[in-house]
Amino acid sequence: MKGLSIIFLVGLVLALSAVGGLAQGDELCLNAAFGVAAVATLAETYVDGLMNAMYTLTATAELRTGDWETMRALVEKFEQSSPVSCSGWFLRPDGTYYKVIPGLVNANLSDRAYFGRVMTGETTIGDLVVSRSTGRKSMVLTTPIERVGVVIGALGVTLYLDDFSQLLVDKLKLPRGIAFYATNEEGLIAVHADPSLLLEQQSLCTITAAQGGLQISEVIGWTFVLGTSVTDQ
Repeated sequence: MKGLSIIFLVGLVLALSAVGGLAQGDELCLNAAFGVAAVATLAETYVDGLMNAMYTLTATAELRTGDWETMRALVEKFEQSSPVSCSGWFLRPDGTYYKVIPGLVNANLSDRAYFGRVMTGETTIGDLVVSRSTGRKSMVLTTPIERVGVVIGALGVTLYLDDFSQLLVDKLKLPRGIAFYATNEEGLIAVHADPSLLLEQQSLCTITAAQGGLQISEVIGWTFVLGTSVTDQ
């Protein structure tokens, strides 16, 4: 995947730094800055991939019918081919929605923060929710489906935060004692190796930020932090 070779090199830099003891001053700041950039870039790469796939799907004749049975097979194929654990769904203008399983869900999403935005034609990224169909802590992405210039619904994707966090941890393989997390604008934890901390306040996080180890993602809107972990020394 694009960017992974760069991330490997950054991981190597951090590992060498850890072997030699904590660096000081500008060197420590530089290493932390490269490290947190690697974390954010990897997360953005996966989210960008999901969004590009969503844009492709919403441009198909099947989704532009606005008929769930016509589009269901494409949404199911999207779920199965995604490298990230997620669920796709079709959101209707009245707030009801369909998933591959069970079909029409017995819930309504019209009160979600992203609902009004996507129904006026805006793509949304980064909303943190507890899924009403699964109860899992998640990030939601939505993109409108238009026909003849009119929004007839939206394609939604639920990205499961526990699986996403573990995927990033597994791919990055940071040295022992080095860890990362991400928060949204309200300070809720969106990414963390400990799933019990997801959607909790940042104050509960046990990772101490390194100098230079902070980066705000322009793609997702989250703040990524790299530092030392009290529980992983």
